Amino acid sequence: MAKKRDDDLRRLKAEFPDVHDALLAGRIPSPRKALVLAGLKPERSRLEKLKNSWAKATEAERDAFLAWLGAIGALPESAAGSRSAGARPGETPIASGRYLLPAAIAEIRATMARRKITPDDVMHEMGFAPDGRPLARALGRHASLRLAVIAALERWLRENAGA
Repeated sequence: MAKKRDDDLRRLKAEFPDVHDALLAGRIPSPRKALVLAGLKPERSRLEKLKNSWAKATEAERDAFLAWLGAIGALPESAAGSRSAGARPGETPIASGRYLLPAAIAEIRATMARRKITPDDVMHEMGFAPDGRPLARALGRHASLRLAVIAALERWLRENAGA
């Protein structure tokens, strides 16, 4: 990534010395802004900026943002009350968007330990290829999951609640 940026800045210096000088003098606030002004990079849309910010936000920041959206009426009634994929009224959601909630992670781990199975086994039982790496990353490093996997996990947890 740094090599690409260095290449972009070298090109900026060679082809647009006035913009490069303004960047060095502090009249342009960032290298990205200078590259956009020179026409070497496209301007990011608000949607792209929102997606980038969402990916960098903590779980608490995401929850606060979704609460704010619900308060101003920007979310449909179903999304404001339950952000989980496929959750129905009366059920506890297991995910916030594509990220498992801590309580769900604990429940999945407990069920796996009780049954002495691995994430590979869980994925296979849910009907997916027996590659448990995405689930293992979601459980260990709070990585995102596909919405289909979250929906299947909800069913799997219901089926294995007493087993």
